[in-house]
Amino acid sequence: MKKWSGCDEAIVGLGHRCGCESVVVYDYDKLVDVFIQQGMEEEESIEWIDFNILGAWIGEDTPIVLMENHDEH
Repeated sequence: MKKWSGCDEAIVGLGHRCGCESVVVYDYDKLVDVFIQQGMEEEESIEWIDFNILGAWIGEDTPIVLMENHDEH
């Protein structure tokens, strides 16, 4: 399974789909916190996640990001 480097603290589980490999599931808010802990400001963290994680396709086993209680991003 593919994972985002340095983001293990934001993993909330695995996602499963019929006929597909399992994928890692990250929590969006926890990802923001991880990057803040790594020295980014909150706005910078959100922008980085939106472009480099939500905007990335690295194959069929690209990780999923769970966004609870957020407006459409």
